[in-house]
Amino acid sequence: MRLSGHEINSQLGQKLAMPTGRHLYVVLGTHERLDRYEQVDFHEARSPNGKRLAEPININHSLLERINDVELRRLVQTEASRTESVKDRLAKELDALVAEKLNDGSFLALKNLELLFAYDLELNCLRIRATNQKHILILLPGERVGDRIVLFHEALSNNHRTLPTNLVPENHLWELSE
Repeated sequence: MRLSGHEINSQLGQKLAMPTGRHLYVVLGTHERLDRYEQVDFHEARSPNGKRLAEPININHSLLERINDVELRRLVQTEASRTESVKDRLAKELDALVAEKLNDGSFLALKNLELLFAYDLELNCLRIRATNQKHILILLPGERVGDRIVLFHEALSNNHRTLPTNLVPENHLWELSE
């Protein structure tokens, strides 16, 4: 269902008031529309107690910042022959980052997840950590195509990815209207 940013905020506010259950949410749209949502509409979103929600975290930058320069250089140099070790390291850093941020508060918004999809990382740590009173919102460039969610739909087709169908419940997935 396509919704305005205001309508998404309203639905998100209702979901944030739910103390138990799975709490992983996704907002889909073009890069331009997601940027506009983040800059304008998301600033108006509030927690159940009326507080402004924390700014979305850039996952690409945050993951790379967690790896020191020497190790990052080594990973980049050996990446072609050691893809699995790079993938494992990124997965561990993602889980640790999400855990740390959710220890600081009950809501976490994420954006710029291209690294996760480039390395075909499992996103289950997000679903697992978004339970009970911990909520995660993901801003993803994508659109519904039939019964699938095609990510990075503005890129060439060989760069498209599909959101795993069991990751986010249908009523936790919102597509921005234009």
